[in-house]
Amino acid sequence: MIQGIMLAALLVLCQLITNAGKITDAACISSERDALLAFKAGFADPAGGALHFWQGQDCCAWSGVSCSKKIGSVVSLDIGHYDLTFRGEINSSLAVLTRLVYLNLSGNDFGGVAIPDFIGSFEKLRYLDLSHAGFGGTVPPRLGNLSMLSHLDLSSPSHTVTVKSFDWVSRLTSLVYLDLSWLYLAASSDWLQATNTLPLLKVLCLNHAFLPATDLNALSHTNFTAIRVLDLKSNNFSSRMPDWISKLSSLAYLDLSSCELSGSLPRNLGNLTSLSFFQLRANNLEGEIPGSMSRLCNLRHIDLSGNHFSGDITRLANTLFPCMNQLKILDLALNNLTGSLSGWVRHIASVSTLDLSENSLSGRVSDDIGKLSNLTYLDLSANSFQGTLSELHFANLSKLDMLILESISVKIVTEADWVPPFQLRVLVLYGCQVGPHFPAWLKSQTKIEMIELSRAQIKSKLPNWLWNFSSTISALDVSGNMINGELPKSLKHMKALELLDMSSNQLEGCIPDLPSSVKVLDLSSNHLYGPLPQSLGAKEMYYLSLKDNFLSGSIPTYLCEMVWMEQVLLSLNNFSGVLPNCWRKDSALRVIDFSNNNIHGEISSTMGCLTSLGSLLLHRNKLSGPLPTSLKLCNRLIFLDLSENNLSGTIPTWIGDSLQSLILLSLRSNNFSGKIPELLSQLHALQILDIADNNLSGPVPKSLGNLAAMQLGRHMIQQQFSTISDIHFMVYGAGGAVLYRLYAYLYLNSLLAGKLQYNGTVFYIDLSGNQLAGEIPIEIGFLSGLTGLNLSGNHIRGSIPEELGNLRSLEVLDLSRNDLSGPIPQCFLSLSGLSHLNLSYNDLSGAIPFGNELATFAESTYFGNANLCGPPLSRSCLYHKRKHQLNFDTGTYLSALLGFAFGFCIMFVILIPYMVA
Repeated sequence: MIQGIMLAALLVLCQLITNAGKITDAACISSERDALLAFKAGFADPAGGALHFWQGQDCCAWSGVSCSKKIGSVVSLDIGHYDLTFRGEINSSLAVLTRLVYLNLSGNDFGGVAIPDFIGSFEKLRYLDLSHAGFGGTVPPRLGNLSMLSHLDLSSPSHTVTVKSFDWVSRLTSLVYLDLSWLYLAASSDWLQATNTLPLLKVLCLNHAFLPATDLNALSHTNFTAIRVLDLKSNNFSSRMPDWISKLSSLAYLDLSSCELSGSLPRNLGNLTSLSFFQLRANNLEGEIPGSMSRLCNLRHIDLSGNHFSGDITRLANTLFPCMNQLKILDLALNNLTGSLSGWVRHIASVSTLDLSENSLSGRVSDDIGKLSNLTYLDLSANSFQGTLSELHFANLSKLDMLILESISVKIVTEADWVPPFQLRVLVLYGCQVGPHFPAWLKSQTKIEMIELSRAQIKSKLPNWLWNFSSTISALDVSGNMINGELPKSLKHMKALELLDMSSNQLEGCIPDLPSSVKVLDLSSNHLYGPLPQSLGAKEMYYLSLKDNFLSGSIPTYLCEMVWMEQVLLSLNNFSGVLPNCWRKDSALRVIDFSNNNIHGEISSTMGCLTSLGSLLLHRNKLSGPLPTSLKLCNRLIFLDLSENNLSGTIPTWIGDSLQSLILLSLRSNNFSGKIPELLSQLHALQILDIADNNLSGPVPKSLGNLAAMQLGRHMIQQQFSTISDIHFMVYGAGGAVLYRLYAYLYLNSLLAGKLQYNGTVFYIDLSGNQLAGEIPIEIGFLSGLTGLNLSGNHIRGSIPEELGNLRSLEVLDLSRNDLSGPIPQCFLSLSGLSHLNLSYNDLSGAIPFGNELATFAESTYFGNANLCGPPLSRSCLYHKRKHQLNFDTGTYLSALLGFAFGFCIMFVILIPYMVA
């Protein structure tokens, strides 16, 4: 009983003491509470949100708010990563928090509002984090007043935040941590000198900050030697590797990736004995990796990929790696390293990621690789390895997750019943000799997501178990083999499959229904036949290539519903019927290739809805009618090839008005009539104009001399038209990307049977096979970049203009089968690149200029010109001249005789009367 009373009394005493303590704590200051409530009012904080409980009189008890126990002032406001959304401007009443020491607004969304200038008045502030908070505008220089600030993080990848000068940063002499990553610092040319004035700085992060070109070796003295973390990646410094790096003896983390650095690594790099993270990928560094790095025993991450480092990897590894027993990541890809894998792999037993791809390594792959039991990622691609890989090479790789052996000449040899010790997620054996059979050991890889076995010399049917052994396969690429048989109906059960590439094989039969998950499908260059299935993959499919098969039937209208589709390639098949007329405005289509089929009818008017379209290839079909005016809405078109159809009407003037991004325009072998529109000269990017073999009449327009790209030529075209972003269509597929870069060259090569030498850019005009009249306009001579000109098979008269001698890039010139007269201009001797010339069947006369490239052409070049003479023709110009001279003398004599006789007769008639008188 007494014990119970005593216990109760003790509890009461404790309560009194606690209450007394509370009484001594200062209460929240009302003006600061009001300021916080005004700040809260700007947030769209839903019921039950993080600030919902900012209620009551005691703001010091609110979430994220801390106060001084002595005077009750707010000293800390931490609402970092509350995921709040702010609307409007931040209320300036927050400036009353004058004793604020800690301010964290990171991880919210302030909707692009500027960083408040009044933050610069918080003189006691030591910690300021506004990162990933959606601020915009310019950083207020007033932040330089925060002389006690030790931590500043303004990193912002989502909105553009600008710093015009680093002068205010240099005043923050107490800074220990500075992160301005993802800000726009292009005008901050003083950034290096400013940060060098911060002697206490330990963390400097300015990555992806658009820093200007800077000579990093411009520092005469290094003050920020306390730095432990230096991250400047993804800035274009265009500088040599700075020597002062080796003076940062406390450095633990260094990332200078993608900085346009050149030169070699500092020889004293071994001074950085605390370094654990070392990344210089994607620069232009060269030379050998210095041996002093052998002292960097704390390194866990080395990434020097994408440079020009050289040297023997065996010697390098035996020097550098023996003490690096904590090394986890070693990436030396994309360099110029030589040597083999023998005798050094044991030094990197701790490595989990090893990437040596795209070097000049050679020899056999050492089976010591199989002893790297911690390995999860291995990439030896694009080297000169030879020999075989067997079970020994993988014996202890139980943790291996990704195996990439692309483009190396090795043979994979395993027993038929081999079960690997690993469970791969990604397998890439592109170009390795895996066949003739599909590897049976893959049946054990039940967690695999990506299989890349293209060009792997597989010459058999794919096993039935492949289609259902793993529910996780998202990508299967077996292109470029000799796989035969039919696609199974069970294919539709691969519910995770997103990419299927079986192109360039010997598959037969019809295409079955495909899983609704497929987004990339390439079955091109097989022997597939029949109509397309009812289901061809996901509605979100963005790449479809079925070209070069024997598919038939009509093109299904469900393609119109696949609004994510970027490329659909159905050329070289037997499709018939009419074009779908259901295309939608929300379509992302960039490339349509329905060429080389049997499609008839008119070009569908809804194609004008495809405003993202960059390439429309409908050539070699049976299309008829005029061009629909709706096509003028496709103003991003770069390739428009409608050749070899039955299209008719006039060439619309809106092509020149609306399709000004065109690089290739081909309407050849149709039934177009009328004149060539003058407005075609507005196609300033045009490199190929082919309207041959139509019924066009009238003169060759003088305005064609204004085609800007053909004036500039191949040396300036890339710079002039680099803003045309859709020239290359990059779509993930077999082995990487599908490029339409060479389409223009391949198009011309098919016309000219290899006469044109491809060197990057082609400029060509073909107006042949029409009813054009008049003379060759001298303005054609302005097109100094022209590589090919064909005006043959028309009714063009007059002489060949001397201005054609200005076409110094010309490789192909065909003026045959016209009514040209006069001499061949002597200036043709200056056309040093001319490889094909045809002037036959005209009425040219005089001596053929002989020498340089003209001396290489055969007689057929000049056939059908009776008045030409000289080599390579058998007609001698001397005989030809004498014959003409003889004809001239005889004619002159006869004319003079007749004139004399006629004059004598007249005189005789006049004198007769006088004689009679």
